[in-house]
Amino acid sequence: MRRSAGLAFGVALALLAGDAAAQMTGPIDIFPGRTPQPAQATPAPRRATPAPSTPARTLDIKAFAGSFAGSGIADSEDSTYLGVTQRDLDVRIATTADGGFTIAWTTVLRSGSDANPEIRRRATSMTFRPGPRPGLFTAADNGDPLQGGMLSWARLSRSTLTIHQFSVRESGQHDIQTYARTLSGSGMDLVYTRVVDGERQRRVRGKLVKNAN
Repeated sequence: MRRSAGLAFGVALALLAGDAAAQMTGPIDIFPGRTPQPAQATPAPRRATPAPSTPARTLDIKAFAGSFAGSGIADSEDSTYLGVTQRDLDVRIATTADGGFTIAWTTVLRSGSDANPEIRRRATSMTFRPGPRPGLFTAADNGDPLQGGMLSWARLSRSTLTIHQFSVRESGQHDIQTYARTLSGSGMDLVYTRVVDGERQRRVRGKLVKNAN
């Protein structure tokens, strides 16, 4: 009889425990009296901060001094029909005492066929003085474009010396010629463009080798 009563009492306790567990909505506190602590989130790993890049240094105008010779190929918007022309290029740059520079370049244009070649020669020389801001130079012989003159200036940025020439044609169209000369390991790269009223008329890409200081 005692065994039956004990067995019934155990079953009752088990049933009560099951009902209590079913009614519980939170975790069981196995350490009563303690304040439960929230779970600690694992901190995200820190990303390495990239090192700041060092801006390229602009060269001094003295780095461009010397004589350069090479060749280039010219194309235009009509190059599909008119073909391209080959040009021989020579450039001489020298610095001046006031911080400016002189530049003289000669372009020999070769076109036509081998049996009937057409050769034209153009020579230009200019003197530039330091401008109102570092890296800017103004041409000594600037004129009024509206009176038939030409307005020229130069800009030095990193390893590129760019010369701009602005003029106004008789038709009133504005004409901008740009010579960008970039120093390279063996000499100089040239990109020449001519834009009339916003439309590119011609472009020349050339490579020159330094042959004298």
